[in-house]
Formats: sequence, C-alpha cells, structure tokens
Amino acid sequence: MNKSIDLLKSMYFSETESQIYMYLLENPGQTVYEISKNLRISRSSIYVVIDKMHQEGIVLLESGQKELYYAQEPNELISMLDYKHQENIIELKKTLNSIKVQPLKTPYFNMNGFDAIIGKARTLLYESRQEVYMNTDLPLELFDDAFEFLKRKSVDVHIFSFAKTNYDKPNVFIYSHNIEDTGANRLMLVSDLKSVLVANYDPFRDEWQATTTQNHLMIRIVSEHIHHDIYLIKLKYKLNKSLFETFPDLAIHTIAEKVGSKLLKKTD
Repeated sequence: MNKSIDLLKSMYFSETESQIYMYLLENPGQTVYEISKNLRISRSSIYVVIDKMHQEGIVLLESGQKELYYAQEPNELISMLDYKHQENIIELKKTLNSIKVQPLKTPYFNMNGFDAIIGKARTLLYESRQEVYMNTDLPLELFDDAFEFLKRKSVDVHIFSFAKTNYDKPNVFIYSHNIEDTGANRLMLVSDLKSVLVANYDPFRDEWQATTTQNHLMIRIVSEHIHHDIYLIKLKYKLNKSLFETFPDLAIHTIAEKVGSKLLKKTD
C-alpha cells in the first residue's frame, strides 16, 4: 500500500489524497466520519480534500441516508491521469516555447599544470567527430593513441609547428618550419569548430597554463590563426624563400612582427 501511495503522490496527488483514495479502494462506501477516524485525519481537513477529489472524479459520492464515498475504478483513474498528463505536457510546451530564452553562456575555463592540460587536449581529440586543427611544438607522440583513434573514425588532423618532427600518420597533416629546438612552449587545439584549447608554458611561473572554451569568436580566431600559419609556410616553400624576402613591402614594422621575424630566421 505504501508503494501505491508513493506512486499516486508522483501523479499529482497530495499525501492526504493518496491515503483517502487507497483507503476507499480497499474500503468502499465510507462516510467522512469513518474516513477521518480510520486515517486519523481531522474531519475539517477531510471535507476540503474529499470535496476536491469528488469534483475531479477521483472519488464517487452516493447520496442517501448517509453520504458514502467510493474510490474511482483504477483503470478509469489511470485513463483520467493519462489525459491530464497529456494536457499538462501540451500546456507546458506552449508555456516554455513562449519564453524568450537567453543565449547560452560560453564561459572560459582556466587550467594549470602540464598533465591536466595534456589530459584535456587528449579528451578534445577523442571527442572530435569531423576535423582538428593544432598549433604546437610539443612532441606529437604525446597524442599518438588519440590520433590513431581519430584515424579509425576518418577524422583528419591539421598541425602547424615550428618544431622539427618526423611524426607520420596518414590522417595527420603536418606543416612545420623544422626548427631543431623550439623549447616546446605552446599548444593550440580546435575540435570540430566547437571547442578550443590555448595553452603555453610560462617561464616566470615555471608552469603550464591554459584556457578552454566553446566561445564562437575564440574558436574562429584560433582557427584562422592556425590556417594563416599554414598558408604562410606553404607560400614559403612554394617561393623557396620567406614571404618578406619576396614581398618586403608586406612588413608593417610592429613589435610583434619583429619578435616573429627573429623566430622565423632560425628556419633560414
């Protein structure tokens, strides 16, 4: 009986309504006095509840010398509850669809520590379903099992790197400046244009730090950055010399440009 009461309570019934229905189901034809006495609920409380149940068709009333109450036949009750449930679902759908939904927030999550960051990068790789872009000078063997998993799913990985590497896998396309010693201090990863991870080694704190997000603008910025690096290196090999050597007027003479030029000179 307790289980039945719990189930009724989960279907729009209050505790008192559940007790009254189950009592009348087992003891049909009871007066309010008898219900109150046997359930140990005050008559004033019973009158209010049982009148509501009668109005809703959950209990039936037989008028005569005494007013006797009966529980609605179980199958009929279930049909009534099912109909009420469907009505509520339809009404809920209308109500929810009328609410102006606020845009989902896309927070930035910060991480510290090399192992945690590599773990997150590997998770993003394993979750990829379409395509991956990376910019890193870390040893690619760190992700070998993930790349192998992606190969079985026919997911391509496009990697830009300053570091020299002999890594070879059919679904991993590497565009490298082949610098012997870059210090291994960066990792950018975009998965399916849905998630991005940007990480680097901070020499002042002697620690790896990272930010990961699903922010659309951040994803686009990092994706474009990796693509532009690949375009530039392909142009370099196509022209057989650096882009600035071929087109010196491209320079805009910024501090960032000078820092980048020093690194690229290592490749000449």
